[in-house]
Amino acid sequence: MLDRPKEIDPEAVTRANIDLSERIFREGLSIVYDDDGDTLLLTIGEAAEAITQQFIDGIYVRIHPVTLKIVGCTIVGLVSDIFAHNKAIRKLFGDSFERFRRAGGREEWRGLEAQRALPLFEVAISHRV
Repeated sequence: MLDRPKEIDPEAVTRANIDLSERIFREGLSIVYDDDGDTLLLTIGEAAEAITQQFIDGIYVRIHPVTLKIVGCTIVGLVSDIFAHNKAIRKLFGDSFERFRRAGGREEWRGLEAQRALPLFEVAISHRV
């Protein structure tokens, strides 16, 4: 059984993820968009056990309970809320959004393409709801 932190310290998460850019580049991102639920799920590398922590309204970061490594994030209300009110996220995903829909809501990003999502993770963990 894994020891789970009672509350995740955002500063500890930041320290544990110094290699986030490198991990995203190396492991890539699995991206799933649920059109009905207007929810985007990003997973770094292979799916792993995680604690979900809300850092920004509508953005939930998934963090490994022991290492505090970010393993993904979930964006709720992507089109209806986040795209409508956040120019940076619209810029990150806007040109890819139609590709998601045509691909049945699933894509794999690798290398530099995967690193396009890095600002999303950085902003999410630098703010706390």
